[in-house]
Amino acid sequence: MAYRLSRGESMHQAAVRIADEELSQAIERLRSTGGSQQADTHTRVHAARKAIKRTRALVRLLREGLGAGFHRDNLDLRDAARRLAERRDAAVAADAFARLVPEPAGDLAAIRERLAAVRDEVVAADAALAAAAADLARVRSRSADWPPLDRGWSILEPGLKTSYKQGRRAMRTAFADPTPAAFHAWRKRVKDLWYHTQLLHNVWKGVQSAWAEALEDLSDALGDDHDLEVLRAALAAHPDLDPDARRDVLARAEARSAELRAAAWTLGQRLYAERPRRYVARIRRYWETWRDHERRTAAAARPAAPGPAPPPSADPLQADPEFICPGDHISSDMPCRP
Repeated sequence: MAYRLSRGESMHQAAVRIADEELSQAIERLRSTGGSQQADTHTRVHAARKAIKRTRALVRLLREGLGAGFHRDNLDLRDAARRLAERRDAAVAADAFARLVPEPAGDLAAIRERLAAVRDEVVAADAALAAAAADLARVRSRSADWPPLDRGWSILEPGLKTSYKQGRRAMRTAFADPTPAAFHAWRKRVKDLWYHTQLLHNVWKGVQSAWAEALEDLSDALGDDHDLEVLRAALAAHPDLDPDARRDVLARAEARSAELRAAAWTLGQRLYAERPRRYVARIRRYWETWRDHERRTAAAARPAAPGPAPPPSADPLQADPEFICPGDHISSDMPCRP
């Protein structure tokens, strides 16, 4: 099933299902064998890392309901991701160079060959894959015994507010002190909000889809910028490479990084335009309208009791004069009603 909460499941059922699907896929990828070793292992590690990130975002969203178990699961997921980081960075450096210098020649071609050799050498080892799979298996086993998540929105709200607030703060920090570490920290929080938006896709599909698409664009821009920093570090690890070719690559990386950060600033200003309180209030109204539809459908299936009809649910646009249409931040032609 999809990576999203469903009206056909309780929140607890959906959370356990999603964790099981994501972690089962990641474990299978990490324990799989066969195929061309370098290419196949790179693909498997990439898919496993994505599944780990999705599961970690789910855990962070539900942290209020998971209690003390949140920290244990979050740490195991973090450790699994770190075990795969060396393989990811070696592949990223080679891929970032290929995007930056599509047709290298001479000393630039020698850089490409060195980076590819390092990538293949690192990916060939697989001891860390088994250790990461063991970390994930522990989380998967425990997820079946997660405490009941039956308090609805009150469980989701703290994690969603934290996700949005941290991303907004990280954006300001990154542009106030534009270091690679600051931009990478912002990207992590953008990824959290992107995954949370996917999990809440069904509360208002058109709006959440557009929001998720914009967050993905922002994450991609920040991810490409971080990849360039990984490339810089890889070049620094090989001082014997031709100095002129190194300077050429670094100059290209600097120019591309400036373009990516400018695009990230424009998107970030739109996506984080609301204050956290108002953002969470808006999503809560979507959630309540979505859940109210379920209650009305169930009520319609029961025999009607005599008496006056209940008043209609309040229109969030009328109930709160400060309500902000998400179209103000993403697309001027986005409808502003569920």
